[in-house]
Amino acid sequence: MQIRFAAVIPVVLTIACITGCSSPSSAPRQQGSMPVGTAEVTVNDQKLATSKSVACSIEQATTTIQTGDDNAGTTVIVDNSGKPVARSVVIRNLGGFTGSYSQDLGPSADVKWTGRTVTVAGTADGFNADNPSVRATGQFSIAVSC
Repeated sequence: MQIRFAAVIPVVLTIACITGCSSPSSAPRQQGSMPVGTAEVTVNDQKLATSKSVACSIEQATTTIQTGDDNAGTTVIVDNSGKPVARSVVIRNLGGFTGSYSQDLGPSADVKWTGRTVTVAGTADGFNADNPSVRATGQFSIAVSC
């Protein structure tokens, strides 16, 4: 009887160690939020591929979010000192559109925080790649999880 008991102890200890040492499962995401470090951009009703090239920085009440790179991506600046407000949005060569939005020039952009995900939607002035000499507007929605 003691021999069987001695053989069972290492198995029980191994199972206990694996259970106790495994990393805890992450908390479920809030509905409407995205995995951290991802971005979803829609320009002129064209949903672009999900990006994992995301950089977020916070300085006092200002959050700066960059997606993509210098050739194709976005830069969003949100003021969080009160109700969140989009100060500016720059869209670089996405969906054939390049343009920008500024807080006090034209209609305001909507900003919504859900957990760690911010969504900014509005209208940018710029141009389309297929006709760069003509001014164009672009509807945008940028959702990023920092």
